[in-house]
Amino acid sequence: MRLIIGNKNYSSWSLRSWLLLKEAGLEFDEHRIPLNLPSTAAALADASPACRVPVLILNDQAIWDTLAIAETVAEGWPEKELWPTDAKSRAHARSISAEMHAGFAAIRELMPMNCRGLGRKVTLPDELTADIDRIFEIWTQCQQQYGGLGRWLFGQFSIADAMFA
Repeated sequence: MRLIIGNKNYSSWSLRSWLLLKEAGLEFDEHRIPLNLPSTAAALADASPACRVPVLILNDQAIWDTLAIAETVAEGWPEKELWPTDAKSRAHARSISAEMHAGFAAIRELMPMNCRGLGRKVTLPDELTADIDRIFEIWTQCQQQYGGLGRWLFGQFSIADAMFA
C-alpha cells in the first residue's frame, strides 16, 4: 500500500489520510509530491485523475480524495473499527466527517493549514468565527455524547478524528 501526499505541514487533506493509516497501525509507503514546484502539476496528474493529493495506491488501484481513502480503508480493514460500531454513533461520525470534508470554507480561505506558522495574526470576520464556533460545537457534542473524558470524539480513534486534524 502506498500513500501519495503533499507536505503534511501544509496539506490538511494529506495529513488526514496519513494520520488515519498511522493510527490504524497499517503499514504503507509514503510518497510525497512537493506542491510548489514546476513539476508538481505533472506529478499530480500521474498520481490521480483528480490531479490532487492524497492518493492511496492499493492493489494497483488509485483511490483519491481523503474521504474515499477513509471509506476504502474502513472497508478493507473492518477489524480496525475506524467508524463507531453503533449505528447511531456511526451515522453521526459520518455526518460530521462529511461536514468537515465539504464545509468550513472560511477556515480554508482565511486560515490555510500551516503547522509551522508561529505568531500569525488573523482577523476574525463573522464567517470565520461561525466556522470555529461550529467546530467547537461538534467537538463538545461528540465528547459529551460519545467520547466521555477520552481524547477521541467517539471514545476511540475514528475517521471523524482524522477528518478534524
